[in-house]
Amino acid sequence: MGFGDFIDQAIEPFAPRWAADRARARMMFAGVKAANDEVRQYEAAQRGRRTAGWNRPASSANLETARDRDMLARAGQDLARNNKYAGSGIRQLVATLWGDGIQPQFQHENEQVRRTAQDEWDRWAEGKVDGKGDWYGHGKLITREMIVGGEGLTLWRPGKDGLPDGRVLGLEGAHIDARHSIGLSGGTRDNQGIRVNEDDEIEGYWLYREHPNEIFRFSLTDSQFVKAEFVDHVFERQRFGQYRGVSWLGNVAMTLKDVEDIEDATRLREKVQACLALIVQPGEGQAGSPLGVQKKSDDNERQGQLEESLRPGMIARLQPGETMSTVNPQPSSTTVEFIRQQIAAVSANMVPYHLMTGDVSQANYSGLRAAMNGSYTLVDDWQQNELIPLFVRPAWKRRMAVLAMKTGDRRYLNLKATYALPVRRLVDPIKDLMGEVMEIRSGLKTISKSLGERGINTDDHMAEIGRLNGIMDKLGLAFDSDPRKLTDSGVLQKPAGFVLPKDDTTNN
Repeated sequence: MGFGDFIDQAIEPFAPRWAADRARARMMFAGVKAANDEVRQYEAAQRGRRTAGWNRPASSANLETARDRDMLARAGQDLARNNKYAGSGIRQLVATLWGDGIQPQFQHENEQVRRTAQDEWDRWAEGKVDGKGDWYGHGKLITREMIVGGEGLTLWRPGKDGLPDGRVLGLEGAHIDARHSIGLSGGTRDNQGIRVNEDDEIEGYWLYREHPNEIFRFSLTDSQFVKAEFVDHVFERQRFGQYRGVSWLGNVAMTLKDVEDIEDATRLREKVQACLALIVQPGEGQAGSPLGVQKKSDDNERQGQLEESLRPGMIARLQPGETMSTVNPQPSSTTVEFIRQQIAAVSANMVPYHLMTGDVSQANYSGLRAAMNGSYTLVDDWQQNELIPLFVRPAWKRRMAVLAMKTGDRRYLNLKATYALPVRRLVDPIKDLMGEVMEIRSGLKTISKSLGERGINTDDHMAEIGRLNGIMDKLGLAFDSDPRKLTDSGVLQKPAGFVLPKDDTTNN
């Protein structure tokens, strides 16, 4: 028994509350002592030799974006312009996420309402919505800006009646005036150019009239407040409370830049090796060289000074008494493998390695299929959680609201929609299609889902199949591609009830 225990037992009959307080204090002290003695701990939370160079600042999502968003966007734009791997990865990612567009396919119990809504959307989406291209071209730029700059905005221009009239304007994230960051009355606040109310709902945006880095800027510092009902803000939200997006290239930018520098150094090394050819050093008292006089640089004014540059096949003559030592860099056997490994790490954050580099030298069917399936998981995430809810769905709801006002029919406000997504290319069409047919036949997947993944409108597609089948039946045609009449081996499907015309004398 320790001395502390003896005291507790002595005072317990006279002051039980004091004894209880002492017992609790001793238990707390024992817990702190155990933590200090490293009985149980998280290594990443410690401060010591292993974490000495690890900067782990306390921050919020908006603090990070306010501090680094602009510079990351500039880095992303520079890589997109000048780095071939970044440029290729961005193009491939945009083509995979958006492709020829994500088209809403409307659903309603009334076929006439559904058809009218679909026709109205198609008419508008295929027009010049931003004065230059259609809706799907606008979506391509929004997707690209979300990847490179971190965020993109669609500004719906109001008509004479104050409602969106179908004209849109695409804006980069730089159009948001981040100087507006201040707390207002009633819990409302401006955070990096976005006004949010006390319920954390966005009320509007402070937007520059022109891009702040445009060549000609008519309003250098002016920004105007635009209500949120006229703005669709597309970015990937990665933390609760985040209002602005950051470039998707942020966590791979340094790797891409380092790979670019390594490749430049490797090219320079190869050039230097190709330039060293022959160096002639005349003996003492010999004024010239039997190979002739070396050409002097036009930029050198001092008589007799040699060129300080290298050219392929160059022959250099030294002055009497001068010596020269050559730099003979040796090629590294690990350079190519190191670059491949670094690009593979980058591609894990964007698109599969073979799409980014075009290198399929070490690929096989299993590896390519595994890479594409893993990539499609990310594609599903970005399409279903960013592009569709933040960009596509708000757009068709706006258009249907306008249609409801024009017709006075509120049924257009209650439409539902599925989405025809960009076509996903198959690694091996025969194997992949066989697996998809098995999924459909077993009920694990519907035909409409399969068609939607190929960017095909189910209703239009089925109607077209029915029309073509009617023509073939009327003419008495039977093609191998018609499963109603022939098997995949070309044998007639007798249970289908198809009979050849009477004047056909063939046995097949």
